Amino acid sequence: LAEELDLTPARVGQLRTAAVRPASLDAPIGDDESNSFAEVVQDERAEHPYEKLEEKTVNVMLEDMLTRLEPREAAILRYRFGLDGGSERTLEEVGATFGVTRERIRQIQNIALAKLRRMIEKLEGRPR
Repeated sequence: LAEELDLTPARVGQLRTAAVRPASLDAPIGDDESNSFAEVVQDERAEHPYEKLEEKTVNVMLEDMLTRLEPREAAILRYRFGLDGGSERTLEEVGATFGVTRERIRQIQNIALAKLRRMIEKLEGRPR
């Protein structure tokens, strides 16, 4: 196009950009003009209801599985991964809370995670 018009490609780009007119979100669209852009343009920042529902379902399932663990195991996972609404804590921090070494917290965490994996496999119908 630039060659045909004897213009630089940059100038053609400027002209094409200038030719684009802003459209009002309230402007009617469609044959019967009963809809507007605002009704059909997706808000990228809006929460998607299905994703929100899935997240809530996963959280409910996780909380249910945590209640099936030993209370100490569940508490350690909550602290380590921030499932208590707080931030994630290090092995040392959790160890100090329980009065044990970071290595013992790691061991209990791994045992609890293995139990969660088995629960998930059972839910999904997969053999161990």
